[in-house]
Amino acid sequence: MPDTALDALLEGLAADRGNPGGGTAGGVITAIGAALGQMVARYSSDVAEAAGLNERLGSLRARAIAAAERDGEASGALGAALRPAEDGSEDDRDRRIVSAVTDAVQTSAELGRVALAVLSELTDLSTLGNRHLLADVAVALDAVAAGLGAAATNLRGGLTLAAAHGDARALHDAHDDLAQRLLDARREARTLAERLGEP
Repeated sequence: MPDTALDALLEGLAADRGNPGGGTAGGVITAIGAALGQMVARYSSDVAEAAGLNERLGSLRARAIAAAERDGEASGALGAALRPAEDGSEDDRDRRIVSAVTDAVQTSAELGRVALAVLSELTDLSTLGNRHLLADVAVALDAVAAGLGAAATNLRGGLTLAAAHGDARALHDAHDDLAQRLLDARREARTLAERLGEP
């Protein structure tokens, strides 16, 4: 099998280094949902609004990939912070963990916001897009549902980890409501996907 970018990504996800990790995977699958939406929008050229959907989904696809790359870097830095210091000193470990997890939470939040925006565009596409391609819109919605869930899981996990190693109240206040919005949106995406996928 020829070496491809996708194969390299999968090998990276399978490796035991945390970069890329689950956040990266969630961002990539959100980008896949956006790309599928673009395909449907391009097949819907007879609808004027579809051109705008294609452009916006393309921009969101690029944002998802960029955020996924940043998340991989943050995940790698967090893994390094979680490792015990080589000299056995634990004095500075909590501070290093809180600093690294703060960056990781920020990237999870960005991935979540992108996924929410993709869901909004796909919801519009479900009514404006080519009716023969609703199954592809459903698949795109299932993909973005996975991206929403990944962002929510990583966001909540990061907040919990930060609280275990320091004062995370400000971080929690800034992002906890987003985690619930992501979970609500995941249910919305799944419900719409099921409706569009009905025979």
